[in-house]
Order: sequence, then structure tokens, then C-alpha cells
Amino acid sequence: SDAAAATAKAVRASAGGNLVSTSSTSKLPVDRLALAQWLVDRRNPLTARVWVNRMWESLFGLGLVRTSEDFGAQGDMPTHPELLDWLACELMDVRWGNKRLLRLLVTSQTYRQTSRVTHDAWQQDQDNEWLARGPRVRLSAEMVRDQALSIGGLLSHKMHGAPVRPPQPNLGLKAAFGSDTDWQTSAGEDRYRRGLYTTWRRSNPYPSMATFDAPSREVCILRRDSTNTPLQALVTLNDPAFVEAAQALARRVVLVETDQASDDSTRLQSAFELCTSRAATEAELQSLLGLLDTARQHFADEPAAAKQLSSDPLGPLDSPAQEVELAAWTSVCNVLLNLDEVLMKR
Repeated sequence: SDAAAATAKAVRASAGGNLVSTSSTSKLPVDRLALAQWLVDRRNPLTARVWVNRMWESLFGLGLVRTSEDFGAQGDMPTHPELLDWLACELMDVRWGNKRLLRLLVTSQTYRQTSRVTHDAWQQDQDNEWLARGPRVRLSAEMVRDQALSIGGLLSHKMHGAPVRPPQPNLGLKAAFGSDTDWQTSAGEDRYRRGLYTTWRRSNPYPSMATFDAPSREVCILRRDSTNTPLQALVTLNDPAFVEAAQALARRVVLVETDQASDDSTRLQSAFELCTSRAATEAELQSLLGLLDTARQHFADEPAAAKQLSSDPLGPLDSPAQEVELAAWTSVCNVLLNLDEVLMKR
């Protein structure tokens, strides 16, 4: 619109300049409302720029200003200053509505591009600064766990309330903190609350989230690092929360999503689509069928292991005869939850 264009022009003209002068708002009372009005004043370019840059970073992995924690003289210049200003104006035009701006970003052609890259394109623009391809970034620590629970049908959508304590490996917290502060795993729905509600101790952060680069909160940070280590694969394969998610997915596929007459291929396709939102290729399907057969043979020879993997911690099955079958499917579902496509956004 003409108003947005005029505002964008004014915002660009103010780049590198001062914020709205306090003299222009001197008639306002000196209180929190005045501060809020000053922060969101249309003549103040900084707040909207920082806001949209954070939203862009959450979707694309890198912000239009790489130093999202520093918009000052020592921070990086924006790679696309006109785009940053246009988005800042859009945010103000929609009355600072996050959902409307997010909808605009995720439905844009830029975001919906494929993340595949040719060798030449990689050599010319490794960081995708010029947005020639779609984003390819790993999910955040909280999202990795929440997504696994969601695929298994366990994730609680309950909002607000006290912090919760989801299951974690026994790390001997009694010895470290005393019996009064021992980690008591939450029961019922609280066991599956979103990672946002997890109890957090600076001296002992939740292990699986810390492994996926969640901050320790010893210091305030605005931008997380993203690492790729073998320990992360060990967490998603063995952590109690992820094993439980695999158990739930196995029961969902075998006992709920498909009928008893369904063959293994149909069930595997269902599980694969739940995890990746696409159908498995013939090669992928054959590989998973081979894994399922191997797991069945293993657990048929190890009934105690089959009972443990199929029932702990979700609870015993209706029929003990299902233990070997569900244990085998849990192994397969554990592999599916560890696919690169599941842990990466691309």
C-alpha cells in the first residue's frame, strides 16, 4: 500500500540514525504505558526490525541480520535491507500480529523452495545468503522431543500451569542435590507436556535438551548454536522419552491406524507418512521390511526383552501374545523417528 511504502521509505531513511526522540513523547506520563507506546511507535524502526528478524531466523535458520542479538554499530548489516524494512512495515500494518506475519512468511515462494542444492550453487553461496533455495535447519531442542511425542500421539496440548518433570535417565540427582530436590517424574498428562513447560535447573539442565543445544540459562542468550554430534543420535535412540514415543507410534500403527487385516507394507507406509509426511520409496520400504523381519526373529528368541520393550513404560498389552510383534514394531518406529527428515526442517 502507499502508506506502507511511505513508512518503509521513512524507516530506511532512519537507518543508522537515532530512535524516536523522547522530546516528541514528552507529554506522555512517565510510566510503563508510555514506554510501550514509545517502543511500538511507527517512527521507531528498531523494534519492528528486531521482531521480524527473529521470526525470519526461526524459519530460515539465519536472520536477515545475522547478529540477531546486536542491531548496533558492531552488529552485521542486513543482507536484504529493503526486505527487512518491508516486513517491519507489514508487521506494524497488521497491528503486530505474529500469526499473520508468520502466515505471510511460510506461504511465500522463498520459504516454499526446495532445500536441495547443486554443487555449483553450494560453492557460490554456502550460507544461502541470497535465498536461492529453501531452508534446511535442525529442529530446536524442544521441538525434537515434542515432535516425537506428537507423532506417537502422546503430546499434551494443555496450556499454562506449573512446570513439569518429564522422564529422563537416572543421573543420581539425590547425591547431587539431596532427597528434597530429587527429580520426581510427572504422572498422567503432565508427563507429555510440551518442552516449554519442563522444569529447568541451571546447575543440571534437562539432559536431552541440553544435548540438542538448549541453553543452560546461566547467562542470557538470544541466539542458539546448532551442533551436530554423535551424542545426539544416542539420545534419540535411547532416551526414555524417545523410546516411549516409539512404543506409542508402534501401538498407533499396529492397533489403531490400520485394521488387523493390513499387511506389513501398509502399516510401514502409514508409519513412514506419519513421520515424514510423504510415502516411502520402494527401496525404503524393502529396507524397513527387512529390519522388521530381523527384529521379529530377535525378539522371538528374547521374550524377556520383547516384554520390556513393548510394555515399559506405556503399560502391559492386552494380550501377551502381542509382545514380540509390538517390540519388533517399536524397534522399527525408533529408527523412523531418527531419520534425518524427521529431525531436520527442509
